Amino acid sequence: MSIKYEIQSIKNSQGTGEERHFARIFEQSPMSTQQLESHIEASCSLTKGDIEATLSALRETMIRELSQGNRFYIPSIGYFSLSVETDMPEGRPIDKVRGDRIGVRNIKFRPDAAMLQEIKGNVSFERATFTTKSANLTEESLLAKLKEFLTASNCITRRDMEREFGLRQSVALKWLKHFTETGVLTKGGAKNSPVYFWNSKQ
Repeated sequence: MSIKYEIQSIKNSQGTGEERHFARIFEQSPMSTQQLESHIEASCSLTKGDIEATLSALRETMIRELSQGNRFYIPSIGYFSLSVETDMPEGRPIDKVRGDRIGVRNIKFRPDAAMLQEIKGNVSFERATFTTKSANLTEESLLAKLKEFLTASNCITRRDMEREFGLRQSVALKWLKHFTETGVLTKGGAKNSPVYFWNSKQ
């Protein structure tokens, strides 16, 4: 199955004034544990119990090795290693930095060259007919759309903003916060699922 993608751009990339284009792929949800176990069971002689035990042992071994600062290699898959960061106070001499100022930031992965090459040979891409980019609306135009929506509806939610105005979640939340702070909207509803009302004093 082809991987869906869209082309997006960043204006004034790296301060050069140029617009940089990049491809963004639409990732699907990962396989569940049950799906993974069923898939492996169907392709070899291992049972689900064997697979579950193997994955558990693999996890414990990875934790032990990475916790000791070792790289961890899974044959034909790739290398895992730690990415660390320092929490060093401003002005502190480098030779005075203690171990408790260093922490794990993430786990890095470098794929096995043969596996990466095989994936490259298997994938195909297809331009998506939809987009995740937010509509480029001015405050004035969005305010007009918002007022029109709330004339017909009692309230609006973040999901309504996304669906009706073509906004990404983060952008919809930003506008809702802005219009609430400026007094255009009044926030109500439950904390984990707020709704927004037109401020009648507007």
